Amino acid sequence: MAFVEEDLTKELFEKRENEIKHPSYDSELAFYDCVKNGNIEGLNNMLKEGPSSDAKERGELSPDPVRNAIYHHIVMTAMITRFCIEGGMEQEMAYALSDLYINKADRAKTREEVQNIQNNMILDFAYKMRELKKKAVYSKQIVICMDYISENLHKNITVEELADYVNLNETYLSKLFKKEMGQPVSSYIRDRKIEYAESLLKYSDKSSIDIANDLGFSSHSYFISVFKKKTGLTPKEYRNKFFRKKLTQK
Repeated sequence: MAFVEEDLTKELFEKRENEIKHPSYDSELAFYDCVKNGNIEGLNNMLKEGPSSDAKERGELSPDPVRNAIYHHIVMTAMITRFCIEGGMEQEMAYALSDLYINKADRAKTREEVQNIQNNMILDFAYKMRELKKKAVYSKQIVICMDYISENLHKNITVEELADYVNLNETYLSKLFKKEMGQPVSSYIRDRKIEYAESLLKYSDKSSIDIANDLGFSSHSYFISVFKKKTGLTPKEYRNKFFRKKLTQK
């Protein structure tokens, strides 16, 4: 036991000396939450900004760079598998994808190859989770609208814009969307924005004002009003209640 404590003390000291820090718990949860919810736009932003699977910030699991990248890939794949199962993905599908991408990484010869496999794994899970949300939708135009909304949550999306995008009359699209989705286009867009805002409030330190701006709300007060109507809490109350919610909590 003393031997382990000695190694742990040394490891922590070296990381502090070299100013190496693991990604925050909150950013990790935000990332997995994006995959779980099929939030492609948020996910792509994180992938551009975040460290690769073998970066120093994520820890050295092996002195061999390729093995180190593979081990991190395995950990990430296991976490994503769990989150997606909790999000509604069939267990067999999730475990099959997990096995597939871990086996692919195990055969990789370079860090770059492992990273490419990992990026494909992340997006594969995310796109499949997004498809789950569209299971009951049959019209091609509505599916395209849902994809467009998911990829442009930062914009002030209008029905007119969507109608132009799918080459439909605005009135007809509104009726079709309400018939198949059970709610107007505008409320569907607001719901998706609020879902993403909930994730940011739980897993990031972004201010309520910044979140409102990022999601294209016309004002901070309007964002607060819409958020409270949907969740029953103000953004501040929501963050106080759910910030850093543990993985095991529902």
